[in-house]
Amino acid sequence: MTQASAARLARQVAHAAGTFEHLLLGRAPASVTVVAAAGCMVVNLHESFSTFERRLAADEQGADRVREFHQSLFDRSLDSLVGHVRRSTGVTLQGAIAHVDTATGSVLKTFTTAAAVDLFLLGRGLPALGVPVNDHRHATARQRVEMAGGNGAARR
Repeated sequence: MTQASAARLARQVAHAAGTFEHLLLGRAPASVTVVAAAGCMVVNLHESFSTFERRLAADEQGADRVREFHQSLFDRSLDSLVGHVRRSTGVTLQGAIAHVDTATGSVLKTFTTAAAVDLFLLGRGLPALGVPVNDHRHATARQRVEMAGGNGAARR
């Protein structure tokens, strides 16, 4: 695959994922990034909370409700998103994980064509070097199916 055709495919995947999110939530993601290398593709959907979700997430109990809502929405819509991207582009996404950050008001959804995905959450306001890893989550396609009622990720 040439570099131009890989870039075109990455744009198609980004468009398909963004379109699906718009249909699901009634708003498009804040941004979609796609990285393709060594036969693998990683798709990140960055979303901002609605005004209501930001207000609700201001206290601990509300933050828990917003987090649970977005995680449940991710778990329940995942198969449909994967099917939509596959039908639209021919690319099969396998690994998937979501991180709901109520402090910043964002939802990060990460997908990969590999069977597993790792998400490393880095600290805020970090120096250029010596970045601490605050959290690590790992999910495989199999775990995603087995943990449909859970948060969709297994912690190491």
